[in-house]
Amino acid sequence: MPNNKQDQKTLLPTTVEILPTGLPPYTETAEFGPSSATAMEDWHPNAPQNNILIARTFGSVKSRFTVDPNIHPPRSLLRAVSAWEKEDGNFKTGDAVELDVGWGRIDAEVCVLPVSEGAVCEQNGYPCCPKKRGDHPPPCTIMSRLSVRTFIGDVTLKVDVGKLSPCTPRLNIYVMTVWGQVALFLPRSFHGPLVTSCSGTPRLSSTLARMSTPIKEVGREKRWFVGDVSAWRAGCEHGDNVTVGSSFGKVWVGYEGEEEEARRALRWGPVQWLAHIVPAVLTLWFLRIVLAILLWFMRLFLVSLAKFDTNAA
Repeated sequence: MPNNKQDQKTLLPTTVEILPTGLPPYTETAEFGPSSATAMEDWHPNAPQNNILIARTFGSVKSRFTVDPNIHPPRSLLRAVSAWEKEDGNFKTGDAVELDVGWGRIDAEVCVLPVSEGAVCEQNGYPCCPKKRGDHPPPCTIMSRLSVRTFIGDVTLKVDVGKLSPCTPRLNIYVMTVWGQVALFLPRSFHGPLVTSCSGTPRLSSTLARMSTPIKEVGREKRWFVGDVSAWRAGCEHGDNVTVGSSFGKVWVGYEGEEEEARRALRWGPVQWLAHIVPAVLTLWFLRIVLAILLWFMRLFLVSLAKFDTNAA
C-alpha cells in the first residue's frame, strides 16, 4: 500500500527565493511546505482533485476542494472545452473548479497545490516549472481556472495556494452572481489585474486597497492592479487575474483571514433586502399563475366529464 504522507511530500516543492513585489507576508497558518504535509490534511481533508464540476438548478454548495494540477482525469469524465478556453494555446486550460448554481448560495474553499517540478506542458513540451534564472524566477506555465457562478444567492470563495514558488500555478478566478453579494478572499501572493462590477461601489479590504493601484473605471466596472506593476512589466509575476461581480448586490474583495472586515462591509442594506425580496415575490407570483392555470384545466376537465356523463345517461 502506498504511503500517502510520502506521496504528498513529493508534490510539495522546496521553497525558493522570489523577487519581492510589495505584497503582504504570509502568516504561519497560511504556509504549505515540506514540513507541513500533515497540516494540509487538517485544513483540506478531502483527496486532491482536478477539473471539478458541480452544476445544479436548485440547492446550495458548501464544500472544500483541494486542486492538484498534476492530476489528469480521463477525458470521458470531463465536459467539452469551449473554443474560448482553447484560445490560449501556450497554457493548459480548462476549469480546475467550476461551480454553477441557478438558485442557491455558494460557500467554497479552494486550495491549489503546486505543480511537480518535473512536469511538462502538454501543449508545447516546455517544463511547467522553469528553472530559476538570476534573481527573477519565471512564472509557472500552468493556469488554474476557478469559476463560480450563481443566479440568485450569495457567494463566498476562499482561495489558498500555500507557500509561493515558481511551481505555484497562475490563478484565473471568475466569480459572478445576479441577485446576491460576493465575498472573495484571495491568497496573499495574488499579483495581477483585479476587475470588479456591481450595482454599488466595490469594496476592497484595507490591506488589499494599499496593495492595489486604480487603473480604469467605466460605468459599473472598475479595474485595479494588485502588487508591483513594474514587476509585471519585467516578467517576474505569476500572471494572476480576477473578475468578480454582482448585478444587484455588494462585492467585497480581500485577503485570507479578513473575515470580520468582510462581515462588516457586507451588512445588509436596502439594496440587499430588495435583492432578496424581489426574487421571492416573483416566485410567488409565478407559482400563483401556475396554480391558476392548473385549476382552470381541472375545472375544464370536470365540466367535460360532467357533460360526458349526462350524454351517456
